[in-house]
Amino acid sequence: MRWLQTLSLALGLTLVAYPALAQAGVLFTPHLDEYSVKPNGTYTEGTLILSQINEVFDRDGGRVELGRPFVPAGASTDTALALFKVLWVGNVFRDTGVPYLKDHDQFCRLIGGFGYQQNTSQVAERGRQFGAQAGSNGLSDLFALCGLYTSEHRYGPLKFNGLLSATLKEPIGQYDPDAMLNVGTNYRTITPQLAFNANLYGRLSIDGTLAYQINGDNDKPAFGGTSPTRIADWINAEVNFTWKFSERWYADLGYSWHKSVGPNYYDQVSINFKDQPLAPETLCAALGIGSTLCNSPLLDSFYLQPRSGPYQDNGVQASLVSAGIYYVYRTSTVLQARVVQPISGRGSQIDVVYDVCAVSNCPGPDRNNTGVGDNAFAQEVATLFGVGEAAATSASPYLELRFVYLFWAP
Repeated sequence: MRWLQTLSLALGLTLVAYPALAQAGVLFTPHLDEYSVKPNGTYTEGTLILSQINEVFDRDGGRVELGRPFVPAGASTDTALALFKVLWVGNVFRDTGVPYLKDHDQFCRLIGGFGYQQNTSQVAERGRQFGAQAGSNGLSDLFALCGLYTSEHRYGPLKFNGLLSATLKEPIGQYDPDAMLNVGTNYRTITPQLAFNANLYGRLSIDGTLAYQINGDNDKPAFGGTSPTRIADWINAEVNFTWKFSERWYADLGYSWHKSVGPNYYDQVSINFKDQPLAPETLCAALGIGSTLCNSPLLDSFYLQPRSGPYQDNGVQASLVSAGIYYVYRTSTVLQARVVQPISGRGSQIDVVYDVCAVSNCPGPDRNNTGVGDNAFAQEVATLFGVGEAAATSASPYLELRFVYLFWAP
């Protein structure tokens, strides 16, 4: 029936308007001598990351404007993330007989902070149709990592070393399953990492890393289950080149890449219109459908109910380039500004099955998304974007401002 095709299009376009309303993950990228062997001591660092997300990547790698066509151009999700880091470098095995460790320094780092994420008014208003809160502010998740440096080697003008570490992300951040945006994530990750630092002629510094991020499950997915419950692991690779102009001024260029290992899975999809039954006239008006079809007695009202899943996406991927400048004051303070630009990516999308019913009791018969529900007279499919850092891939640039201070330096 033609009106069912119209309904499918209306529902699909309405829900497809939320490609990045939860945080699209900001990747941590290496900085000047990030993985070089550092003098023993305690380092502190503050980083401010700012972004205005206007576009995200879809599952085919295309760029999609936020909220179009249901919100005007210029709508965005405004984000800010303030991170505070403490790094300790030393050797707790120096006076012991433990092989290898007694001769190689270790390090530990804690990273925490606060996040701000808010949608512009047009986007927030549409989110309320689905009973979702507009934004999220509060404590971020906590990252804790420890590792050790390998030996430092020299070959003529080249100096290099390696690094081994593992990072634990503890999900203590602000998280609300009813929110469109969340600062926290509600799942734990463990990330083993290999990295290196090389320096040539005392001018060119190269930092690179390869990491495998093991993600746990999310038992309380956000925004109507459009954040994944079973989250794919990631492979992360990054490289950064820094040139020393003088003792005070440096500039860098970097490249970051991450890709999920397989798909994300969605087992608790429940996103739906808050107020039902639905009046088809409003949907017809939005699509410019004629009054004859909209005034049909068969379309007085109807109810929708999504099948909960499971669904799966095609995985996510992101590639970014960065450019920054540094100013070093004496040996104790570093100031940095950096711009990060996504150049390609793939976000999460799933095809969700909806039952169309004439009564409010509109269940689906099974978890395999086959057949029409007992009280349904039709079934439609809407393509929805996944949300959250595990699913949404931002196509918008972000700005990073960084301040590093070394306590013990003169």
